[in-house]
Amino acid sequence: MSSEPPDDGFKVSARWWDRIANIYETESGASRIVPMEGVRGWAVLLVFFVHFHGAFHGYLSPSSTLFRVSDFLGEVGNTGVDLFFVVSGYLIYGAVVRPRFNYARFMRRRVQRLYPTFLGVFLMYMALWAFSHDDNFKFHGTLAQQAGYIAENLLLMPGIFRLRAMNTVTWSLSYEMFFYLFLPLLLAVTGLRRFSRRGRIFFFLAPLIAGLLISPLLSNPRVRLVGFLFGIILFELVEEFRDRASNVKNFMVLGAYGCALAAIYFIERTNAIPDRFVATLVAVTAGVASFGLCGFGFHGGGFLSRVLSWPPLRWLGNMSYSYYLIHPLAIGVVRQSARRLVGPGEHPLVFVALVLAALATSWGAASLLFMAVEKPLSIQVSRKVTGALLPVVAAH
Repeated sequence: MSSEPPDDGFKVSARWWDRIANIYETESGASRIVPMEGVRGWAVLLVFFVHFHGAFHGYLSPSSTLFRVSDFLGEVGNTGVDLFFVVSGYLIYGAVVRPRFNYARFMRRRVQRLYPTFLGVFLMYMALWAFSHDDNFKFHGTLAQQAGYIAENLLLMPGIFRLRAMNTVTWSLSYEMFFYLFLPLLLAVTGLRRFSRRGRIFFFLAPLIAGLLISPLLSNPRVRLVGFLFGIILFELVEEFRDRASNVKNFMVLGAYGCALAAIYFIERTNAIPDRFVATLVAVTAGVASFGLCGFGFHGGGFLSRVLSWPPLRWLGNMSYSYYLIHPLAIGVVRQSARRLVGPGEHPLVFVALVLAALATSWGAASLLFMAVEKPLSIQVSRKVTGALLPVVAAH
């Protein structure tokens, strides 16, 4: 008769689960917002489908249901970046609005948080630029132009400026860096820290509304910056959401979020709306939807918060920056491998297999980057310097 207790197998499984969890856990303490980690996971998963559909839609018939699903996710997946901006607005504003704020220390933390992982992936793209025959990685020009191109990317300029990004997803980092640089200066010049909560809300509502009204008149409005403003306002209104969720409210929020994604898909695909209004309508719809999802998800206390606290989704959220930067390369590897085995055509089963392969490959690549670079060089450095981690978000 065995002397081992009957739950020994369960204990072994629990130990393995704990070991996996420890790889991806990054925070602890009373200030931690656990569902926020899941929100970031959902956001980067949305961005994944943008690039996956672009790479593999040729394996489906355009009339098939599977193609329509992939096409929908590929279109609305761009809202993952807007969701990141809302989360970033919430977090960064919460840090900057504090009475004792040190601008130099804040920017040092932001650089420490952004650059090690960015440089790790940047070097991969530099290697592809040097050795790959794929023109997608090439930049042709004089030596001075090539040096300028490298400098522009190192300074995170593509996005805010009309410049070509070496890694296409890094355009959003220029928005993040602009926000980091500008917001503290705005608060210092205006004295917003001395305003009442209502005064601060109206102060940020004004540029939000003005930006949405003016953006259709501009050739490059950068209207997606309003996502940060939605996050700022959410921070000011957070007590309106705290512990006020119910199953009915949560279902209403999820239903509204799904309807918003459907509306965005319609706005992007219909010819009835003039082009100059499309970006504005998408930005405001995505901002409002993200505002509701984050408000009830972060602090509502209902089942939505529990869903967003699901460990694998949180793990993806905790390494979302690594995942965001490297997943296009991982998808490219799967794409090149798949084309050597099965060319594009009507292959629905192959398409499903490619979804799983791309998810597994991108998860693995991001995990390696996260463990080797982001966690030891950015997250732990931030803890050592600040005593607490303020997660940075990067979208894609």
